[in-house]
Amino acid sequence: MGRGRAYAPALALALALAFISGCARVGLPPGGPEDSTPPEVVTTVPENGATEAGRDTRIKIGFSEAMNRLSVERGFSIEPTVKLRNLMWDGAALVARPVAELPDSTTFVVTIAQSALDYHGVAIEEPFVLMFSTGGTLDTGVISGAVSLMGEGVPGATVWACRRSVSTVGGVVRSCRYATVTASDGTFRFVGVAASERPYVLLAFVDANEDNVYSVREETGRIADTAALIDGPDATAAGIQIELAGGLDEEMTDDLEEETPASMREEE
Repeated sequence: MGRGRAYAPALALALALAFISGCARVGLPPGGPEDSTPPEVVTTVPENGATEAGRDTRIKIGFSEAMNRLSVERGFSIEPTVKLRNLMWDGAALVARPVAELPDSTTFVVTIAQSALDYHGVAIEEPFVLMFSTGGTLDTGVISGAVSLMGEGVPGATVWACRRSVSTVGGVVRSCRYATVTASDGTFRFVGVAASERPYVLLAFVDANEDNVYSVREETGRIADTAALIDGPDATAAGIQIELAGGLDEEMTDDLEEETPASMREEE
């Protein structure tokens, strides 16, 4: 009996050492090699460059693998602005459902920002852009420039291109026809812009509360000194600089009204 009791601690020690040795083995983590391959967009509805797209179209963007859904939804944007019923998922595909029919003869630009990640946290290599039209042709105008503050580029600033004058009477400005967000170096770029006899007014601001409304008294913003004239096919307005220092004058009195289809208006 005494000898049996002496063996018990030795056996327990041997089992513990074997367990520790197994846990200390060096190798790949369970599940195979670490995923480092950037995800890709493999399918879209409508197809990229499509014309005569149905006005009741649901926009669908399919990825090559499972995605971090929240990162994709946050990186999704569409120009001109469209009021969406919701964003939903069909496997690895994001589906955007507009509230109303899309306006006729309009070019839309859908963007997935480079902040979109796959399930393992790997980002897409570059922003994805989908262009389609509910008319017979694609608009091809381009507006580009940069937003700065005290000479430094401002990343993540909201930029609107408006086919109307902008007023700050009442202390707020709501979304315009085209909207985008500046890149990490403060630059911005609109593509698929419709030609217009009237120049586009550009407004940039830091949307601190992320409500897609510019609150003049609470958020830093500025209208560009230079308007963007897109007066024909393939027209380009480049190099527009917007310096945020100084802010806007709340006593401006320009007309805010613009004829905008109901599906593109912000909810009051």
